[in-house]
Amino acid sequence: MAFKGMNPEEGREVAQAVSDAGQQIMEIVGDMSSVVNSVEWVGTDYDSYREDWGSFVGGGLANLVNALEEKGKALNQHAEEQDTTSNQG
Repeated sequence: MAFKGMNPEEGREVAQAVSDAGQQIMEIVGDMSSVVNSVEWVGTDYDSYREDWGSFVGGGLANLVNALEEKGKALNQHAEEQDTTSNQG
């Protein structure tokens, strides 16, 4: 009989790596946000740039981090389902 399904432990390791990637992104962006906000620049161009940066961090980037977290959770769920199926067999 051919092997079907995933190695649950490997799936959990990958799920953790995916979730960790999202956290690493947020840490890096947090550091960069401090840099962006510390620039000695006054005026409407800077105000606009900071607003764009905030939209980027709160919009597309936040969506990416949330997606990574959800993908990690989904992979963990698949690993649990594989354990259940394998233990029934």
